[in-house]
Amino acid sequence: MYSFKLPDIGEGVTEGEIVKWHVAEGDAIRKDQDMVEVMTDKVTVKIPSPVDGKVTKIMYPEGKVVQVGSVLLQVDDGTGTEKIIEEKPEIKTEEKQPEIQPQAAPVVTTASPAVRRMARERGIDLASLHGTGPGGRITLEDLDMAREIPPSTAQKVPERIIEMTPGDQVIEMRGLRRIIFDKMTKSKQIMPHFTVMEQVDVSPLLGARENLKQYGLSVSFTPFFVKAAVAALKRHPYLNAVYNEENRNYTLRKEYNIGIAIDTPDGLTVAVVRDADRKSLVQISSEIQDLAERARKNELKLKEVQGSTFTVTNVGSIGGIMSTPIINYPEVAILGVHRIISSGEAKNMFLSLSCDHRLIDGAEAARFIKDIKDYVENPVVLLSQ
Repeated sequence: MYSFKLPDIGEGVTEGEIVKWHVAEGDAIRKDQDMVEVMTDKVTVKIPSPVDGKVTKIMYPEGKVVQVGSVLLQVDDGTGTEKIIEEKPEIKTEEKQPEIQPQAAPVVTTASPAVRRMARERGIDLASLHGTGPGGRITLEDLDMAREIPPSTAQKVPERIIEMTPGDQVIEMRGLRRIIFDKMTKSKQIMPHFTVMEQVDVSPLLGARENLKQYGLSVSFTPFFVKAAVAALKRHPYLNAVYNEENRNYTLRKEYNIGIAIDTPDGLTVAVVRDADRKSLVQISSEIQDLAERARKNELKLKEVQGSTFTVTNVGSIGGIMSTPIINYPEVAILGVHRIISSGEAKNMFLSLSCDHRLIDGAEAARFIKDIKDYVENPVVLLSQ
């Protein structure tokens, strides 16, 4: 009997959601056959079977979030039946024992030394908190929430009861939507955002694209903004940083790995153009096109969604003249690119830049987005970067 555990899919991944089972109990399964589809906060992967055999037990249903190391299923690989009993997870049944009074289980809290020290300094009882970190670990964010919302106040807030009417639909946070839900909530809760905006004349950019077409090169708008972002990040390194919640510090990154927000049928995905500073405009364009196509087919690999240091989100092809994008945590800034607005011969566009105000001041953000504007309005200079 072979017990298959959820593997460590990648750095920092501690859990995954079972999106889809490709086998059922009783099915014969071959080695390397797709067995289960698992989504983490990084990527969705199809995990193949490492053995031939027959599926005897599926431990969790679709939609369940499972910790790394948990047994997902068991396969009878012909090695014997005694081992099946030994490896079968213990199933606890509730037995009526009226004579025994239930006792409260001891409260076990997990937290890093830094969090424990901070809790002592603030006079917060860790046992009174519900940890939102991996495995229920208490984070600094939980401490902040405990300080900002006194229990007595929180208890006075009445819970709103939604009365369902015919035709109403409940949307469960599952799959990629759950990941987006968690990340956006965390970003907004932890990082105090502010947004600066700029209007850009994109006529020179349109001219540059037309010139490239004469040489058989078709380049969309996003690669230009990736190049502009990299050039500006080199002048403003504080925007090319990631936040470390555990230690409450920032790391200025030397790599320029630009995240590209991609609209997929399942929701928003951020794929990464790694080392964008070392690539030409055409290389970046080709790479973005490839990433976007595979993102929409759910075929991205883990490394292709990891390690971004700054994100560009282009919603111009869809609509909306302005937005205030939410930072792709743990990065500290994100650039929003919007629809071209035509007024006579003038072709303009609004850019927006959201930043973590704890690290980046408004003046620095304004200088950064002005640099972006200058590069976009002078594509010859941009292409020389």
